[in-house]
Amino acid sequence: MIRLTLTTSLTLAILLLCGPSRIEAQGNTPITVKDGSILLSAGGLDAGKTWTISPAELRHLNANGVLSGLKITEGGADRCAGNATCGIDPAKPWTIQVVYNERWVTIASFSANKGVHVKFSPKITFDQWQKTANPDEREFGHGEGRHISSIKVNGSATSLCSGKGACAVELIYRTP
Repeated sequence: MIRLTLTTSLTLAILLLCGPSRIEAQGNTPITVKDGSILLSAGGLDAGKTWTISPAELRHLNANGVLSGLKITEGGADRCAGNATCGIDPAKPWTIQVVYNERWVTIASFSANKGVHVKFSPKITFDQWQKTANPDEREFGHGEGRHISSIKVNGSATSLCSGKGACAVELIYRTP
């Protein structure tokens, strides 16, 4: 009979060798879409290490994160009535659609109610957005005087934005 005893240091070494080969960033990633023509801000966007980028969408590389906070405002007024996730259950699939001059930006979960991606309508693909002074921000329609006309959560018929200006969506995506 052969007896094998694992010491604490040997166990740790085995776990390190057999564990995941990639460590993903942990923490909060803010995503904001707001009037000012239309401004998109996504934490880590310019570094290229947090997002995959294509003309049709941005997809967060850490697909294990969840929605942990959502704030929708119009003219500074809270349109979520103080609810920290604006009525979204992060354990279920969710979508937030922002409409701007017959164009849209959709922020949604994408896999088992986790992960986050930002999809763009064909009329405002990501390559049409312009960089701002903040490397994590992009702007579309600068100076044209148009506003976000609608913000809807989970396909609701009710818009949380009247379209008069100063609407904003601020979402926090928490990664483990």
